[in-house]
Amino acid sequence: MCSGLVQAGKSTFQNAFVAMFIIETKTQKLYEINPAKPHGENYMTCPVCSETRKKKREKCFVWNADKQIGHCCHCNATFSAHMSLKSRQPKDYVIPVWKNKTELSDEAVKWFEGRMISQATIRDMRIYSDREWMPQFGKEVKVICFPYFIEGKLVNIKYRGPKKSFRMVKDAELTFYNFNCTSEAKDLIICEGEMDALSFIEAGFKNVVSVPNGAGATDLPYLDNYIDSLGHIERFYIATDFDDAGLKLRNELVRRLGSERCLIVTYKGRKDANELLIAEGGLAIREVIKNAQEIPIQGYIHLSDRYDDIFAMYQHGLPEGNRIGIAEIDETIRWEVSQLAIWTGIPSHGKSEMLDYIAVRLAVMHDWKTLFFSPENYPVENHYAKIAEKLIGKPFKESDMSRDEFDTVFDYIESHFFWLDPYEDPTLENVLSRAKQFIQRKGIKQVVMDPFNCMEHKRDRSETGSEYVGRFLDECSRFTKRYGILGHLVAHPTKLEKMQGGIYPPPTLYDISGSANFYNKADYGLTVYRDFVNHRTKLIPTKVRFKNFGHPSSEGIVLQYNPRNGRYQVPPGDINLLDNSNWLQPRQDGFQNDNTWTIDSDVPF
Repeated sequence: MCSGLVQAGKSTFQNAFVAMFIIETKTQKLYEINPAKPHGENYMTCPVCSETRKKKREKCFVWNADKQIGHCCHCNATFSAHMSLKSRQPKDYVIPVWKNKTELSDEAVKWFEGRMISQATIRDMRIYSDREWMPQFGKEVKVICFPYFIEGKLVNIKYRGPKKSFRMVKDAELTFYNFNCTSEAKDLIICEGEMDALSFIEAGFKNVVSVPNGAGATDLPYLDNYIDSLGHIERFYIATDFDDAGLKLRNELVRRLGSERCLIVTYKGRKDANELLIAEGGLAIREVIKNAQEIPIQGYIHLSDRYDDIFAMYQHGLPEGNRIGIAEIDETIRWEVSQLAIWTGIPSHGKSEMLDYIAVRLAVMHDWKTLFFSPENYPVENHYAKIAEKLIGKPFKESDMSRDEFDTVFDYIESHFFWLDPYEDPTLENVLSRAKQFIQRKGIKQVVMDPFNCMEHKRDRSETGSEYVGRFLDECSRFTKRYGILGHLVAHPTKLEKMQGGIYPPPTLYDISGSANFYNKADYGLTVYRDFVNHRTKLIPTKVRFKNFGHPSSEGIVLQYNPRNGRYQVPPGDINLLDNSNWLQPRQDGFQNDNTWTIDSDVPF
C-alpha cells in the first residue's frame, strides 16, 4: 500500500464536470450541463443561446448547484433540474496527504542545477525529495516528488525515481501539472512534462501547465474534466516535444481546444524546452514563445506549414491506417480518421452488428472512442448489452457474465462509448453540433449515424433529391476532416431484384435510395451481406478511396458470426474454436503508470 494516503469520502476534487440534465421552463426542452462545482454558483455558456451568438464563449448562464436552478443573463431563459433522469454520480478520488516537505537531497539539487532549474523555482513549485515504494523495483527507493494542486489543494503526486521509473497516486485525480495558474490566465502554455514546465517558469512564464502522463496517450481524461475551465483562455501555446509522440499529442490538443485558439511552439531544432534551456538559456525560451506560429487559415494551404508532415511521409511512407487485428480484414481495409465510411446492406443482414464490431475493435486496439446516433439500436440498454458482449466475450446475463466482468465492462463502455438521444432534434445540424461537443470534451474518434432514413431531413424546395443527398454528404465529409474523426453512415438500399434461385444479390452504394452521391462522396464503401444457407457473413469493401488504406474487393471477406457474443471472425471450421475470450484486461492495483514516459538516464537518485 502506498504510504501517506487516505481514502477520500465525498471529495471536493471529484470529477470536475458532473453531467446532469436540466429543463428550460418555457419550452420544456432538456439540456445536459456539466457544473464545475458541486455547490454555489457555476458560470458557463448557455445551452440555449450561446451557439448562435458571436460571443460563443461568454459565460452568460449561471447555475446554482445548491438551489438547482439556473438563469441566462443574455436570453433570459430559466432552468431547473430534471429529477426524473439519473445524473452521473461524481467520482470519489483518493487524496494524497500533504507531508509539508520542502527539502531536496543534495544529489537531486545538483541534478536540477544541471538542468538549469533554480532552487527558487523548485521551492515555488513545492518539489521535494522522499522515499516511496516503486512497483518497478518492488521496494522503497529515493524519489523526487512533483505535487499536483487544484485551487491550492493537493490532488495527486508524481514520483520519479531511478532508471526512468515513475508513478502517480493510485485512484487520485489526473489533472494538468501547475493547473492553478489557469484561473487568471488569458494565454496558456501547454507542454509535455514537469521538467519542460519548470523550464518555462525558469524563463519567466508562470502561465504554463504540463500534461500528467506524457505524450504516449492521446486519451486525455484531464482535458475531458476541465475543458470548460479553459473556456476563458484566448491563446494556447502548444509546446509538446518534437518527436512522433509529441506531434500526435500536439495534434490532439489542437483538435480538442480548437485551431483558432492555438499557436505551435517549436524548439529551434531541440527536442524540448529543457534541452533548449540548457543549450541556449532563458532568452531562447522566450524567443520560441514570441515566434510561435498560428495554425494556418482554413481554406488556404501553405506547403511550408506542412513541411514536417511531408518530410515524415517521405521518410516513413504513406500512413497505412489502423488495423483491427483480423488479418483477412486488415489486408483489405484499414481505418483512418478524416474519412467518411458509408455502409449498406439488405435489412437483417447485420449492418449495425458489423459496424459495432469494427467500432469495438478500434476501441480495444487503438483506444478510439465512439459516439452513436442510432435510433435503430434504441433503447440504449439493448445497444449497451451488445457492445458489452463483444468486449467480454460472453452473453450479457448474470448466469454467464460475472459481477467483476460486469463492473469492468461498465467502466470501459462508460469511458469509450457515448450515445445521443435519437429523438432530440434528429437533424444533421443538431447531431453534428452535439458531436462537436463530445469531440472536444471526450476526444471522440468515431461518429456513427445509423441509419440515414431515421434522420430528419431539411431539403430545400429548390433542391432535387440528388442535390440534397450531395449536400448532406458534403457536410458529413467536411465534419470528419475538420474535427479529425472517422464518420460512419448507414443507409438502406432500394428494393432489389432477386437473382436466379430467389436470392437477393449484395447491394452496392449505387443501390441506396436517393442518389449515386452515396458512392461518389464516400471514402470507404462497405456492404454487409449474409449467406443464410452457409451461415456466413461477407464484409464487402466496394470502395476504398486511398490505396494506402486498402483496396476494394468484389469477393469480400467471408466471416463467421458468433451468436454467443456478437463477434465476427474468419471461420475456424469448428464452432468450439470461436473467440469467446475477454478483450478487457482487469485494472492493476497499486499504481498509475504509463510506459511511454521517459526521463533522462542520468538521474542520480
